[in-house]
Amino acid sequence: MDKSFLPVSFEEGKRHYKDFPQFDVVFVTGDPYYDHPLSGMAIIARLLDKKGYKIGIIAQPVKDEDYRACGMPKYFFCITSGLLDSMLANYTPMLKKRENILVPERALMVYTQKLKQHFRGCVTVLGGVEATIRRFTHFDYRDNKLRRGILNDTKADLLLFGNAERSILTLLERMKKIKTGTFDELKDNLDLNSIEGVSFRIKKEETNPKTRKLPSYEECVVDKEKFNLLTRTFYLLPDEPFIEGCGKGFIQHNRPCHTLAEKEMDYIYGLPFTRELHPSSKNFELNERMVGNLHASVVIGRGCWGSCSFCVIPLVQGKEVAKRSKESIVKEIEALYLSGTKKINDLTLPTLNMYGSRCALYKYESKFYSPIIDENIAVYDKKEYCNQECVGCKFRVLSDDLYPLLEEVEKLNQKHSNTSLELRSAIRHDIIIGQKKLFRKIMQFVTRLKIAPENLSDTVLKQMNKATASAFKEFLEEYKKVNEENGTNKNLVPYFIAAHPGSTKESMEETRKFCRENDIFVNLTQVFTPTPGTLSTAMYYTGENPMTREKIHVPRTFREKKDQKNILLSKEEDIVDDNG
Repeated sequence: MDKSFLPVSFEEGKRHYKDFPQFDVVFVTGDPYYDHPLSGMAIIARLLDKKGYKIGIIAQPVKDEDYRACGMPKYFFCITSGLLDSMLANYTPMLKKRENILVPERALMVYTQKLKQHFRGCVTVLGGVEATIRRFTHFDYRDNKLRRGILNDTKADLLLFGNAERSILTLLERMKKIKTGTFDELKDNLDLNSIEGVSFRIKKEETNPKTRKLPSYEECVVDKEKFNLLTRTFYLLPDEPFIEGCGKGFIQHNRPCHTLAEKEMDYIYGLPFTRELHPSSKNFELNERMVGNLHASVVIGRGCWGSCSFCVIPLVQGKEVAKRSKESIVKEIEALYLSGTKKINDLTLPTLNMYGSRCALYKYESKFYSPIIDENIAVYDKKEYCNQECVGCKFRVLSDDLYPLLEEVEKLNQKHSNTSLELRSAIRHDIIIGQKKLFRKIMQFVTRLKIAPENLSDTVLKQMNKATASAFKEFLEEYKKVNEENGTNKNLVPYFIAAHPGSTKESMEETRKFCRENDIFVNLTQVFTPTPGTLSTAMYYTGENPMTREKIHVPRTFREKKDQKNILLSKEEDIVDDNG
């Protein structure tokens, strides 16, 4: 494995690259530079480096000299707050300020303004989680009000949302053919309309009457129903382009990128990562402890179609699952074993038992040039309208592709002595009860099984778009049966959310009663945090479910939120009336 990090300064760039006048792209991130395939920034940086671009990385800039470390890039600065939205990174669900956080509040705004201050005329491109979930008008929990789309707030030039590998390569290929200049000088020659996964400013006369228009920021501020309409529209039409008004201008959001093909995924995750934290990282020892168990985690795919109302994964990674091939994954695991690793800490996918699954409605094939693998690939579209209720849908094709992959890992463990695999990614319980053979194979590789029922009151589960409590009870019976068959007593680690929209003290009592009656130990519980872009956050802001138009109770006071959590944790002595 390559043990060379990408440059983090202009001086390192001169040593790393031949004929080095300047970097082509400089990444600015709120995360430490962790050169691992679990880091989106590291993936894009490695991909561009592999394609011949000169890449610099500025991680967690604080001082002015940090921003100037790599100089002015030839093409653009690529800006991300990291794996977490910067406001979620800085504040707890009770809005208490977290300690030892190096990413600033409103990181995309801070970074963009600082770069434009130091490098006049530079091109700035936003990407990553925060850019993706804040690209539309959104509710901000810290401000307790709606904010404009992040392009308007930052004044950045472009936004790449979701999986950005194809988008950024296409953008760079076009910029290479144009004489460099300011973004306004470049824009007309980039044909941005034809690049998937891109958001950019347009003038009124540039709007396409055939592109669906979302309610404007101003309309949403005046009328909460307009904000629910905006949320409902992009949830029900996740593959469409949109135009959104704000002030006198408009933002055009192109359609999201098509799901990456298996061959593209294999190429990306076969890049030469060091799998280490850069030695110059700030708070190195703290961060080293945080990523310690991630070193030997192997990514097997992206995306989730679970459609949980509170989750940003479908917005960021897509609703369809992009998977790596079994051969690619096995090759990576064996390379880790040969390098001295004795234990693979996880096969990483948002929902483990979705590996290989697909939607049968994506059946309209077309050819598409992939700048990742430099060849044409097949991509698939869905033309029929659907309600996006994927779990239980007759068109959802489940797969047990994970089973033969786990068999191959077993063979590797026999070949390489004293090696093992532990699965730590969560499974979806209402799906696994229809995958009994796969369930038993997964159980061979877990020491404790992570599960996310979230709540066990059907009233709340309906708002969360989760399966019923009876489905979880069915899962528990199957789980007990598997333990008995294997003569094991592996722990179940359930995760719960308190104070979700629709939740009351009575519903939390209902959840606690279920747990007691079924011998479920409750430990992992978090208070719901309104996260930009999700259905649950729209419910929190409007007091109404955007999909059903149903009026719901919303726990808003910190006292009620804490009380709901304490009910589940059985801390009756901490529970008081809201008036107490």
